[in-house]
Amino acid sequence: MNPIAIFAATRWELQAVRRALAADGVAAIAGVRYHIGQQKDRIYWLIQTGVGPAAAGSVARKVLKSQPMSLVMSTGFACALIPAQVGDLIVGTAVSSVHSEGAWTMGADSVLCDEAVCAGVLSVARDAGLVARVGTIVSSETVVWQAEEKRRLRRATEATGLDMESAALAAAAQEYGLPMAIVRTVSDLADEDLPLDFNLFLRPTGWAKGMQTVISSPSSVAGLNRLRKQSRVAADRLTEWFQCYVKTDSESFGSSG
Repeated sequence: MNPIAIFAATRWELQAVRRALAADGVAAIAGVRYHIGQQKDRIYWLIQTGVGPAAAGSVARKVLKSQPMSLVMSTGFACALIPAQVGDLIVGTAVSSVHSEGAWTMGADSVLCDEAVCAGVLSVARDAGLVARVGTIVSSETVVWQAEEKRRLRRATEATGLDMESAALAAAAQEYGLPMAIVRTVSDLADEDLPLDFNLFLRPTGWAKGMQTVISSPSSVAGLNRLRKQSRVAADRLTEWFQCYVKTDSESFGSSG
């Protein structure tokens, strides 16, 4: 039976999954390091991609080219573009990239998530007592950190959730003919600004300016503390979902391959 590939951008997101899957084994393939989890006869590969679509797409293609998979899953945190609470589950029915050049537009790369897997995801969420928000996910090349931009994006796309990696992961899954699932938890809301422009930290020379912004702005420090607490809630809910998920019949998620 082929493994399930579970991709997350950061080590904090990956740790939330590892807590549920007891993924203690470590290996590498095509230069990509991954953690190995197992429940009954199902094997899970937990893979950290790095932040953003370029990193996610590159890592996914290296892995999928080298190892047959039964399912590709994008997980981690997301911004809720509809009314929601921190820690709610975001379940994707489809995903598309979005681009902002004066106005937000959807890319031509929309990919549908697997309906049977989505139904299984929602069943697990109900069993775990988690609130699930279901709909289209959009992925941006940059961090959308201001509430007004989040609202503009919602009006332009009518999407349910926002992340940076799922569209790139779905494109890779589609290339290899694999079913796609998106299961994330809400870490920030549409009506709140993030404490600072995190895009600074994604630029090669941006760390110094980003840290200067944090140090010089007491409101940024308070906002970072708030975001840290929200991310902890999102991580705990993600762990809860995966704990329930691995107890289900493995045949409910993806083919045997």
